[in-house]
Amino acid sequence: MAIIDNNSIMKGAQGTFGREVVFRQRNGKTVMCKLPKPYPPKTPTQVANQERFAKANAFAKEAIADPVRKAQYQKRAQNGQSAYNVAFSDAFHGVEISEVNVSDKAVTVKMKNDHSVKEVLVDGEPAVFNKKKEVWEYPVKKKARRVEAYDLMGNVYTRDLT
Repeated sequence: MAIIDNNSIMKGAQGTFGREVVFRQRNGKTVMCKLPKPYPPKTPTQVANQERFAKANAFAKEAIADPVRKAQYQKRAQNGQSAYNVAFSDAFHGVEISEVNVSDKAVTVKMKNDHSVKEVLVDGEPAVFNKKKEVWEYPVKKKARRVEAYDLMGNVYTRDLT
């Protein structure tokens, strides 16, 4: 990249010259650089990640617009974090079913990032959150087959128990 100073002919020049060089204005100076190359097409993974990012951004903006939810997220914020950062992180990373234990009496479900869990269902019936153990519990009535966890964004995470 070349910077052009005190040249009355090139001062203020901008645009492409000969499909090789581009003149630009940066901080009041004329800059000469190579012609930019087009970006390659995005992969499906990149497109999916961009969509996930956009959804998380929209969720975080909506969350901090509500004073009650903003206060909840602000409580969880650590040094240097805002309520927006915490809400965005919740939405972007989502929840994850980390462990499911099935016994004769109950099904216990441990969640990763469980503060954004809205509801946990075992075979379509709601489980109850046990604050002392920090697990979701469901009393066994019959053999459990499936666990579903819903987060605040409306995403569903499932695990089959068969």
